[in-house]
Amino acid sequence: MSPFAVALLAAAAALLAWPPDVAVTGRSWAVLPRRRDARRRRHAEQEWLDSLVAELSSGRDPGAALVAVAPLGDGLQVCPHATAAARGGADVVVALRVDGERSDTVRAVAACWDVAASTGAGLAASLTVLADAVRENERVRDELAAGLAEPRATAVVLACLPVLGLVLGSMLGAEPLQWLTGSRAGWAVLAAGLSLEAFGCLWSWRIARGLEAAL
Repeated sequence: MSPFAVALLAAAAALLAWPPDVAVTGRSWAVLPRRRDARRRRHAEQEWLDSLVAELSSGRDPGAALVAVAPLGDGLQVCPHATAAARGGADVVVALRVDGERSDTVRAVAACWDVAASTGAGLAASLTVLADAVRENERVRDELAAGLAEPRATAVVLACLPVLGLVLGSMLGAEPLQWLTGSRAGWAVLAAGLSLEAFGCLWSWRIARGLEAAL
């Protein structure tokens, strides 16, 4: 087998093994940075919520506690509208709902705050339960993300096996590539093999992406 043929087959295997959502469009290159940003945002919200619970548990007024934890959150402004509302004496629940348009955690804080303001229930107790739930959700996300590494590696190995088989066949003198490209039957087998390979890789990566979307 010529070096050009080996390089061509290796490139085909790499394209098949590469995640479709990254290889197809340039926009998809932003997937990993967005995922990192989302993870950083969740960690900032968790730090902010833990600090808010600590302030409330120490006996601080909810509004004062909200202002006190405003600088926290890994450098991110978790709830800027709610902090401004607490400083100005405005409706904190409404401001929390605005801040929580893209955050399940902040929306849950708004719900707890609303119930506490309406019924007089302890805000610190409900936010403590919420913080524990948020921490548990993040732990499950980490475990699922770690569990996806093995099927991803398996998909890459399976995608590269046909190329390895062709290389080994050539080293043994069988010249499989010449047969595949030298007759109609060979071209049919090659087309069927590449189609099945592409379908298998696509299926594997879609399963992995579907699981990652839920993280």
